[in-house]
Amino acid sequence: IKRNLNDNYGSIFYATKAIEIDQNFSNAYLNRGVAKENLGDMKGACKDWEKASSLGNQITAKWVRDDC
Repeated sequence: IKRNLNDNYGSIFYATKAIEIDQNFSNAYLNRGVAKENLGDMKGACKDWEKASSLGNQITAKWVRDDC
């Protein structure tokens, strides 16, 4: 929800909380990566997308190939 409201810091906060609860929740890494990208942190975004990709998320696998 925070991502849809363009609240990047809120999105990072809540995605991080979700990851603390379930380290295999690939969409949390995806969303946190998008928020980091929006804030200009491509290194952090790529790290999160790589993790999401390693968990089987096909969308982030493409982003890693194209943007990282």
